[in-house]
Amino acid sequence: MQSLKLILLFAVILALTRFKIKIGPSIGIGAILAGVIFGMNLPDLGASVLKAFISADTWELMIILVAVSFLGALLKDSGRASHLVGAVESLIHSKRASMAILPALIGLLPMPGGALLSAPLVDESSAGTEIKPHKLAAINYWFRHILEYVWPLYPGIILTVSILEIETSDVVGAQWPMTVGMILGGILFLLLPLGRLKSNRNNSPAVRNLADLFSSLWPILAAVALNLIFGLDLYIAVPLALLLFVITTRFSRDILLGSLRKAVTFDYVAFVFSVMIFKQVFADSDAANVVAGEITSAGIAPIWVIIFIPFIVGLISGATPAFVSLTYPALLPFLKPDSVDISLMAAAYTCGFLGVLLSPLHFCLVLTVQYFKTNLGRAYLYIIAPLCLMVAGLVVRYVLF
Repeated sequence: MQSLKLILLFAVILALTRFKIKIGPSIGIGAILAGVIFGMNLPDLGASVLKAFISADTWELMIILVAVSFLGALLKDSGRASHLVGAVESLIHSKRASMAILPALIGLLPMPGGALLSAPLVDESSAGTEIKPHKLAAINYWFRHILEYVWPLYPGIILTVSILEIETSDVVGAQWPMTVGMILGGILFLLLPLGRLKSNRNNSPAVRNLADLFSSLWPILAAVALNLIFGLDLYIAVPLALLLFVITTRFSRDILLGSLRKAVTFDYVAFVFSVMIFKQVFADSDAANVVAGEITSAGIAPIWVIIFIPFIVGLISGATPAFVSLTYPALLPFLKPDSVDISLMAAAYTCGFLGVLLSPLHFCLVLTVQYFKTNLGRAYLYIIAPLCLMVAGLVVRYVLF
């Protein structure tokens, strides 16, 4: 019964977006509905809303997303994005490949809403084509996440290593087939159907193109360095890198103000508050544990528990660190009876990540959809087939390894 409530809740959110209601207000309505259907009284529901509003996590996330959005707008409005796209296309001689490589490069910096930074690059790369916005949204969203199974800097991998007490190489060694599945799925179902596209190559030497590449990407690399080497939190590292970029580049006043207006919008602000309220309501109502407990107590075989619980938490949270940190400790008797069962670990991560990629609460998904002015339903249609190949990677891994 509790599982059906959860399904109904997400169906309502998606239905609201189909009726042209913005995703932020839709999730906000969903948060209130979640509190009601999972038994919260009005004072407790109000307390959850207030707690989310004043939470440091909420404001730190707001700072990161505004800074990321501001940086993306600056790159696009100043022409840096165009130079970056031209450099990548000239180096690899393919517009389609550049549309995949650019978001993958941005994916090297794990941050909430990172797809918002790659979206202007994919948009710029598609200039002169007639590719529909929902296809661009799917391409940006998909390739932004293809490294999440194997890039050691992703919090999901760091948490897996910590909770299961294994080596990073063990996690990467177990999960690379799913990355291969994601790459193949993206190529087969997102890039090849575009047909041949005329590349906007320039006549500059490779050294000049590499210089253009670095001149546009260095703020991102600086944020990575500030976070990993100097230990600064992302909500400090990203704005600081942005500030250095603004000071050293000397943008015109019009570009700065225009980019700032694009970065701070009602839609983005409403979305952040709505998602954080939704998560707080779910935490305070104990909905995730109730649903997971219902599945566990139904006498279901352990493999299905490992599949469904991470998937549900991933779907509810829209964040990989959330499903790993919340479900892996509970699944330890299955994942690590004596030593870690690598195959079951890979299954848990894949199913949790599947839920994250499908979650209407996933920042990258919603921000990408908003940027390209399309809707969730259309974006979902284009990632279903690639998702099947991602899961096929798990099946191949289980059979062959």
